[in-house]
Amino acid sequence: MARRGCLDRLRVPSLDGAGGWILAGLLAAYLLMTTQGRTVPLGPGVDYWPAWGATAAAGLLAASLLAWRLRPARRWLRPVEAAATLAIAAMVMTDLTMTYQPLRDLGIYLKAGAHFVAGTPVYLQTPMTARPTDLTDYPFLYPPMTLPPFGLLSMLPTPVAQAIWVGCSLALGIAALRVFGLPWRWLVFVAAWPPLFQGLWVGNVAVPALALFALGPWLGEGLVAGAIFKSYTGLVALWLVRERRWRQLAAGVAVVVVLAVITLPLTGIGSWGAWIEALRLYQTSQVNVPVLYGFGLLKFVPLPVFVALAVAALAAALRVSGRESLARLGTATIVASPSLWGHGLLVAVPSLLSLRAPWLWLAIGVTSAPDGLQWWWAIGLVAASWFVPKMRRSPAGVGVGEGGEGEPAEPLDPRAGPWGERVEPTPCAEDEARRPSS
Repeated sequence: MARRGCLDRLRVPSLDGAGGWILAGLLAAYLLMTTQGRTVPLGPGVDYWPAWGATAAAGLLAASLLAWRLRPARRWLRPVEAAATLAIAAMVMTDLTMTYQPLRDLGIYLKAGAHFVAGTPVYLQTPMTARPTDLTDYPFLYPPMTLPPFGLLSMLPTPVAQAIWVGCSLALGIAALRVFGLPWRWLVFVAAWPPLFQGLWVGNVAVPALALFALGPWLGEGLVAGAIFKSYTGLVALWLVRERRWRQLAAGVAVVVVLAVITLPLTGIGSWGAWIEALRLYQTSQVNVPVLYGFGLLKFVPLPVFVALAVAALAAALRVSGRESLARLGTATIVASPSLWGHGLLVAVPSLLSLRAPWLWLAIGVTSAPDGLQWWWAIGLVAASWFVPKMRRSPAGVGVGEGGEGEPAEPLDPRAGPWGERVEPTPCAEDEARRPSS
């Protein structure tokens, strides 16, 4: 039988028992190891790990008391609930470390808009040799068609421009999470999740752009248009090819072309050449100033390895169909990103929500520490779930508790995946459903 080759036939400890406590223990050890030398807030603050430990201990006590009072059938705290508490405590501590230069990315956009309005050079003209002290002096990398709206925004008083940007970003970010299927009660926790909090704190375009990705199943044109701001995210438009949505693909390309054409009288043809040259200079600058990579893979592996990993991620995303393919492509763009910062993981939200609760909270916990190379463990967990079905949610019994309710700390409906799509059981999940519960 073909089913005998399933990886999920491996016997592992129950994730609602010993296996779950192992995952929670691994998360605690990870958070202790990766936060050594950190302070809350940055600078003359207290050490991160004791502050996190005290917050986590208080959270575990409160969660235990709630479980004892509200759940007569099983009063003890479950391991996934403990892992979620550890992760949420780390979110709060990590958010408190983000005290340096708020809305700095928005500052880059506003400076570019002001230069555009003044008729002075917008784009990088020489390679960078050092990280600027003022982070709003980082180079502007978006194409000329984005300059007119940023120019208009720069003409407003700065506090007004900041309020408009943050307000719209927050509204669009929340809308995107709701489209993915997150209930309102979970949004307060997601708002504290460092990738989203960081995106709002620095004013990065990744937060409002998430709405284009979220609407992809219905408005495929947005998957193409999203590449205006971050070119590598245009790889998600391969989903339109995979699903043979040729009209949406053509319409998306047409939207980008029309925007470029109608803004050309304002920007001039020369700005496009300056933009292309600036991208080349930025690539050179990454060699001189490695911090420009963030924690993108190119900082740590040779170019051939980076390309191989990006191609492998894209291939794994395209080997499936439907919205699962789109979710995987969002994660694949992270692998293919030449530079990566915390808010770059926002497009992994659908893939993260496809995980069973214990694995979801392990991945969330990994990304709740201050960002860095260690965040790739979360992407590794997501990639592993593509080949180990038992790590993913399923209505056939895996991830569904007694009476059909979802697992503890499960954000989504137990019988639906991201975007509200019904989760189809895998053969191994069917076997799990037939197995008597312990």
